[in-house]
Amino acid sequence: MAHPDDTLETLALTLQRLAQATGHRATLLLSGDADWTATHAWRCVAALPDQVPTWLTERPLADDALPLRAADRLLGSDLDLLVYDAHSGFDPDGFGAATGAIRGGGLLLLLTPSLDDWPDLNDPQAERIAVWPNTAASVGRRFPGRLARLFGSDPGLIHLDQGDAGSMSSAQRFVADGARVTQALYTPARTTQASDPDPAEPATSDQEHAIAAILAVAHGRAHRPLVIRAHRGRGKSAAMGLAAGRLLGEGPLRILVTAPRRSAADAFFKHAATVPGGHAGTSAPSTDTGTTTPTSVDRSAYGRAAGSLAFVAPADLAAETPAADLLLIDEAAGIPAPILETLLVRYPRVVFATTVHGYEGTGRGFDVRFRDTLDRLTPNWREISLDTPIRWAPGDPLEALTFRALLLDAAPAATEAPSEADPVDIRCERLDRDTLARDEKTLRELFGLLVLAHYQTRPMDLRMLLDGPNVRVYVLRRHEHVVATLLAAEEGGFTDPDLREAIFTGRRRPRGHLLPQTLSTHAGLAEAPALRYLRVIRIAVHPALARRGLGRRLLRRLARDGRTEGIDLLGASFGATPELIRFWDRCGFRPAQMGTSRNAASGEHALVVLRRLGMRGRRFAAVAEARLESRLPVLLAGPLRTLDPVTVVALVAAIRIEPEPPSAPCRDAIPDLELSGFIDGHRSLDATLPLLADLTRRRLGPCLRVARIAIEDAALLIAVARQLHGPAALASRFGSNGRDAILTRIRRAAEVLRSDLPETVPRMTVMQDAAEPPSLPYKPATRERAE
Repeated sequence: MAHPDDTLETLALTLQRLAQATGHRATLLLSGDADWTATHAWRCVAALPDQVPTWLTERPLADDALPLRAADRLLGSDLDLLVYDAHSGFDPDGFGAATGAIRGGGLLLLLTPSLDDWPDLNDPQAERIAVWPNTAASVGRRFPGRLARLFGSDPGLIHLDQGDAGSMSSAQRFVADGARVTQALYTPARTTQASDPDPAEPATSDQEHAIAAILAVAHGRAHRPLVIRAHRGRGKSAAMGLAAGRLLGEGPLRILVTAPRRSAADAFFKHAATVPGGHAGTSAPSTDTGTTTPTSVDRSAYGRAAGSLAFVAPADLAAETPAADLLLIDEAAGIPAPILETLLVRYPRVVFATTVHGYEGTGRGFDVRFRDTLDRLTPNWREISLDTPIRWAPGDPLEALTFRALLLDAAPAATEAPSEADPVDIRCERLDRDTLARDEKTLRELFGLLVLAHYQTRPMDLRMLLDGPNVRVYVLRRHEHVVATLLAAEEGGFTDPDLREAIFTGRRRPRGHLLPQTLSTHAGLAEAPALRYLRVIRIAVHPALARRGLGRRLLRRLARDGRTEGIDLLGASFGATPELIRFWDRCGFRPAQMGTSRNAASGEHALVVLRRLGMRGRRFAAVAEARLESRLPVLLAGPLRTLDPVTVVALVAAIRIEPEPPSAPCRDAIPDLELSGFIDGHRSLDATLPLLADLTRRRLGPCLRVARIAIEDAALLIAVARQLHGPAALASRFGSNGRDAILTRIRRAAEVLRSDLPETVPRMTVMQDAAEPPSLPYKPATRERAE
């Protein structure tokens, strides 16, 4: 047995050798005050002179230490020794990314306060979820409390506690037992061979199968995409790189690769370059300059030259569509679904690779949301999974610890769809978050639903859920299982007139108040910060009970609580799609503000919707809706000109405010003669465009609400009369044979708008409330071609 003074150094060496012998990653938890843990970390690092340490800390513990926010830079790296300093705070996203970079045989030194004291201490990283006027000190402590319980009870780590002399005795016993185990398992030659396999060859049968499947996509029939799913460390990026290298060695193929960030493709290019004869014409991303720098071809070729491999950012791919024989998409869960759909349509051979639950986004949400798109557009797609870890051996204790701590393997409860439409055995409740933090079953089921519902759910969302100062959590339970959940945040209520003015002018942006800030700064509604809101952050329903009104049931409960508490408005902000606009419309939420640029996360324009709870909220929401309607003519012809016309149709149908009456010249017989001339084919579109724009603005919404006009014809009118796209450019978009055919469709659609409407058309003024409107009827599109 080691001398007590040498136990720490011997322990570090024993852990390293045991990890190298088994291919696992070891964790040494050092808990105590900041100076004690730093001193013990230095001693452990000194005991392992052959390992290069990576320090993640906000303290000056090493000359080359990285701040916690730099953890995502480690993705794709191979670390043998990582020191993570939780005295500087705990970033769930960063911890997951950094520990994922440790390879088999590596060691994690985790420095924390005393586990008994940790939940009561201020965490500097909590500042990220401290909404104004809160500070990090006023953020909840449930998340670190849960971590302390999990770390303290985890059987897969070794724990030295400054305040527990027994922990050193346990460490000495581990050293004695470990010495016998490592003597039987550990040989330097074996370890070197295991940790350094031939990088040009697949490391597992799973990876070999994935490479063969990628080659089959490249050589096989078009429009049969492949989806590769894997947890971290299974070699999916490496498999794509090896496959690309082989394809380049076979012939002059043009291969493009994309990912959410350039650095995410580092592992891909590293493995592509290892294949003999496969690196000609490779353009690897440069993380220093932010550009795509080729090694042997000019980057302006952008993959169009024969025999080339280049990285192109997702947005550039969607906008420019450079030619390619094969498109490889890594970390697809982190790319907005609309961009993925665009790439799926434009490229005949595509491979999607996604982490089941990672740090760019969640692959489970990608599975659920994108599967329908694949089924609809490419029904012959196929899927494979990589299950065997490559970067560490199966049964790795650090992977199990990370999964538990960050709920990376959370999944909804297994449940079957009930026969009745709205089961009476489902109950709604607002959760006490202190209780939730100690209820792992409920927490896992709830977070699993969020993972499915939103493709960019991240570990930091778990911390926000538990500790966000303004967050509340609702669930629906069936048979003691969570089948739906809603997260909401309290916002607004600014009483200081100077602060409200600063928000309006854009000089102040108080953290965590999305709705009042957006409505004031961007929609021009100075009163917005004064009102009180409950913003729906997330809403998720179990797939087995979808389309049964459970989401609306949660929203009704939120509205009831809001009225009781004197809240003025419910609200939500989301990437606008026709389906989502119609959902929120059915739930009584009216459009209030449309963003003029696309959201980086969703790839869509953000739409703010409001539901009125009180008289003040009713007046404000009506004014916001009317203001949006009045601004649409300019927005649609300007910054929203590229917005999908079908999305605009859904937006127009959801706006219940009656447009301003037509100007005096439009109230006599002359405009009707003009319109008749256009409909009959005697007047040109250019000459009639102002009148057609006014008619579309006033009449399209009412026609949609009584299903008088097909959605696609409505979208055509939006595109030509409000977004001012020319007929020639719209012919292919709307499936017509040339300019004459599209003009005939425009004339017929205009005739529908001119016709009399039934008396039952719903009309609203700015003071009417539409808290629970009837579902809007939608007439399917019918395509007519003019010969």
